Amino acid sequence: MEQYFVSLFGTLCGLFLKDFLFVHYFDNLRERKTLAKVSKKYKDPILLSALEITSRLNDYIENYSFWCKYSTIDTLFDKIDKTQTNYITDPYFLNYKIISTLYRFCSFFAWLELYRQEITFLDSHSKGSSSKSLTLIANIREAIADGQLIKYDDWDSWTDALIFREELRAIGEGMIEKDKDQRNIIGYGKFRTLISQYEKTREPLWLNPAINFFMNLKLKKKILDLNVLK
Repeated sequence: MEQYFVSLFGTLCGLFLKDFLFVHYFDNLRERKTLAKVSKKYKDPILLSALEITSRLNDYIENYSFWCKYSTIDTLFDKIDKTQTNYITDPYFLNYKIISTLYRFCSFFAWLELYRQEITFLDSHSKGSSSKSLTLIANIREAIADGQLIKYDDWDSWTDALIFREELRAIGEGMIEKDKDQRNIIGYGKFRTLISQYEKTREPLWLNPAINFFMNLKLKKKILDLNVLK
């Protein structure tokens, strides 16, 4: 009888090690490798996109009075198709600058959304690591989605230019295209086509908050928005 229980205990321990601990260990290892692979895949695009939009935001902040004057809907939808002068006030250059700024802005949140979607579907084995990544993404979105960032006494007289969290996700989703089995960010040429479409139909709707964010820069809140986002 004693040998029976010893044998039974040994069998149960073997099954536990085989069907639970080993499976859990290898699943955990697989998930960690998957998370590392996803992080490696999106690290460079996210960093490059962040550098591009940060560079443009620096320009907007350092030349704020200039962009207050020219960041308008009329400039955005200007139909001029070539440069006429070598000056910074050239209408074609101004049109390019605004559209390319919008493209950089939307592309950044598209890369974040692609990354978020991939790590969200990982199993709970890598929950700790993926949660840290999701928290970082949430903090970035908070920078322009949170209306409580203003610390000045006259905050109630400011006009916010917020883009809410779901709107930021919609911007990211709208910039993603699928080519066969690959998902990527739409190119600048397709984005210009979307801008032309938006002028006529006010669609796609996800462009609206992004455009509003960079228009009417004279609003007192705008300079803070740009600094916080940077």
